[in-house]
Parts: sequence; C-alpha cells; structure tokens
Amino acid sequence: MNIIGLGQCGCNIAKCFEQYSQYDVYFINTEKVDSKNFFLIPKQETHENYETNCPDLSKFFNKVKGEVLFFLGGSGTISGSVLRILEYIKNSQLAVVFVMPDIELLSKTAYLQNRAVFFILQEYARSGLLEKLILLDNVVLEETISDLTILTRYKKMNETIHSTIHMLNVFDNQEPILGTSSKRSDIARICAIGQFDMEENLENLFFSLDNVSEKCYYYAIPQKRLEEDTKLLKMITAQVKEKTDNGKIRVSYKVYPTDYDKSFCYVTAYSSQVQKSS
Repeated sequence: MNIIGLGQCGCNIAKCFEQYSQYDVYFINTEKVDSKNFFLIPKQETHENYETNCPDLSKFFNKVKGEVLFFLGGSGTISGSVLRILEYIKNSQLAVVFVMPDIELLSKTAYLQNRAVFFILQEYARSGLLEKLILLDNVVLEETISDLTILTRYKKMNETIHSTIHMLNVFDNQEPILGTSSKRSDIARICAIGQFDMEENLENLFFSLDNVSEKCYYYAIPQKRLEEDTKLLKMITAQVKEKTDNGKIRVSYKVYPTDYDKSFCYVTAYSSQVQKSS
C-alpha cells in the first residue's frame, strides 16, 4: 500500500507508517521532510493559489500504483492543492483520510478552507471518485485518548490513528477464522473508524458519523482464549445483534486469532449521506 501525506498534519501521520515494510510512504509539504520520497511545494498565500499553482507531480508519483491512503488536514492553506494532486493518482484504489481540527478554534479563513475541502471530498467519495473517505475528528480523539499533554498531544493522536488504520489493513488482508459477510454497499463510502471495548461494550468512533448504514467489528482474540472461553461466541453474537439498532444498521463481524495477551476490537462505520462539519 502507498501512503501519502499532504501538509504538516498529513505528513506527521504518514511518517508513522515508515516503520512498516508493507508501505511506501510519500510526503508533500512546504517544509522539508527527511525522506527520499519528498516533494517540496512552494508556499502560497491563499487556498486558491495552491490549486492554481500546483506543480506537476506525474514524475513523483510514477511508481504509485494499487492501493493509496492519502492523509491531510483540512484547515491548512496547502489543502487547496488536494484536488489537483489527486488527479495524478486517480487511477489508483484511492482512499482519503481527512482530519477535522477543532473548528471552534479556527480563524475565519482556516474555517472556510476546512469547510470547502470537507464537503468537496465527500462529494468525490459519493460520486465514486474515491474508494472511501475516512473522517477523523481531533476533538473526539482528544476525548478518547487518556493522559494527553501539550507536548504529547499530537504525537499520541497520530499514533492512535496510524495504529488503528494499520491493524485494519492487516486484518483486511487476512482470512478471519469466523465471521459474517461484510461486503460494503457501493454507495456507502463515507467512513469512520474506531475502537470497541468488547469487555465493557463501549464503542469509540473517531468521528461522530450520522446516518450510519453499515458497521463491521474486527475482534482480535488471543489463541488461548479462543480455545478455552466457552462464553466468547455468545458474547460476540449478542454484541453484534445489539449494534443493528433494530435492523436499521447492517452489521458484520470478523474474528482473528492473535499472539497478544489481551483481546481487542476495532470498528468501521459507513454512511452514504453527507456529514455536517459542525
């Protein structure tokens, strides 16, 4: 899989994926990133100028094929170049990860930039130009992650984002030992991801997604528990049935054996409807 980070926010998250051999990581920013796969975009004054003056990236992306995960934050001025950049990789299996900032703290210009990119990318997803659009909300992440400090805030948030996405990628490339059909509807392309505490039956999506139509739960269970816990299957099936919301949501699940000491679970949720920014 190819990982592409745009701007400071996107590059910081993309950098986390360099530790895994499964990814080729690319960076696009106005400030130097320590990587051979780095493209320096000249600074521009406005959102519109980044789009108008976007450089030719065809050579930079000449080896990018197959699956692509593209990370960006919406409020940065450099996000104005995103549509021009996506044109160069439009023939890939393209998914975009959009990070929503705390919009109450944005300047008027940053607010409008974020809003424009947020809604345009949703329309790209709904029209099929993107495989999916994964939405993340910094405010929700801050509420989910414990022990954040001023200095560790973004580092821990980026680690949570990348580790969740990485594990979902790992599971999607493995056969579960148990599960139900999870083929996603072609029109449900707006996505939220998160973690699910199966012992407490508590779910934390990293974006508050409206009008959810589909969910999938990824249960990662230690081998020993799979062999010995006689109540595990009943617990999983009861949880999955509960999440259907009386048949309003199509819910599937997958169970994977792991070598970890503890069980953990991830969740993906999908909607076909345009989400609100505030």
